[in-house]
Amino acid sequence: MSIGWSRHGAQAWTGREVSSKAFMDELCSNVGGYRTFLHRLALQYFGWWVAIAVVPAVFLDHHRCESSMPYIAWCLYGGTVLAMLVMAVLVELSMVQRLGLLQASELHILKERRWRRPLASTVLWKLDSYTDMAFVFIARDCGSSLWWASLASIIFCTVFCQMIFNTCFALSDCDGELPESFGFVLLDFKLVNTAVRSVLPFDPDASDLPVAKPVTLKSSANLVGLEKVVGDVAQVCIQSLFLMSSSAPHGFVLFSVVVGALNGCLSIVLIVQDALQAEWAVQDRDLEQGTVLASLSGEKKILQEGSCSEMPKELPREREGGPSPERLGRSLDDDDML
Repeated sequence: MSIGWSRHGAQAWTGREVSSKAFMDELCSNVGGYRTFLHRLALQYFGWWVAIAVVPAVFLDHHRCESSMPYIAWCLYGGTVLAMLVMAVLVELSMVQRLGLLQASELHILKERRWRRPLASTVLWKLDSYTDMAFVFIARDCGSSLWWASLASIIFCTVFCQMIFNTCFALSDCDGELPESFGFVLLDFKLVNTAVRSVLPFDPDASDLPVAKPVTLKSSANLVGLEKVVGDVAQVCIQSLFLMSSSAPHGFVLFSVVVGALNGCLSIVLIVQDALQAEWAVQDRDLEQGTVLASLSGEKKILQEGSCSEMPKELPREREGGPSPERLGRSLDDDDML
């Protein structure tokens, strides 16, 4: 296995057979190996959740309801949220750059089509998670008991399903079901996942058996997306109940509902799109296999017909006058002689 550089600055991999562990170890050599890479991703993952819990707890005015806060305060608060989003995206891009998959002078590649979907999904998810966490403090400050329901949804869907389960499965490569050293995809850093997939010299979801793998990278990513959809549905319902039960306008909560709905719809669209692409790929493969089998059966039939045509239809006779019958093991000539 050898390594070079492509025209986009990404590492170009060549070799007949490359194991997933060897590939990730060499790819992450600039960051200290795959384990260091995975630990840094996990640290960024937990750091984001800590940040979105600390910022609203510290900066929000908990002595008044959200609807009575001045607009200048919300402008400053919105600027803080925007700065956090930009910082989170830049931190993820810095990890991609340290892997050697993105050069500092080539940030214009984010305008490419393959980067638009992961970038939009990353921004929407981070913004959605922030607004959901801030709603807990807003509902509590406004005297609504729905903050308990929102907090319970965050604890179940985020803390247990995403933070604990996904991190444990990422560290163990989904208990060995995923290709070795590919558990980082469960942390759902979409920019990192897209960058790594773009330089893979092999298909990590390919199976050596006639049947497909039960757990693949795409199915794992879709499962993580479904976890987020469940959390979005719960938060949108709770926040909608808060808006219907409140007489005062709550612009931030309405914005949170819109962001949650958009993030959930985008996740569903991506899951359905991946499922359709996988189904079309299976159908195309079955069609190719059917065509190959049909051609092989046709060639076999032609060979059989050719071999049959070369065989003589009847054995040559000894005399033109007719056959020489035998009776009881003796010929007629023998009887005449007797």
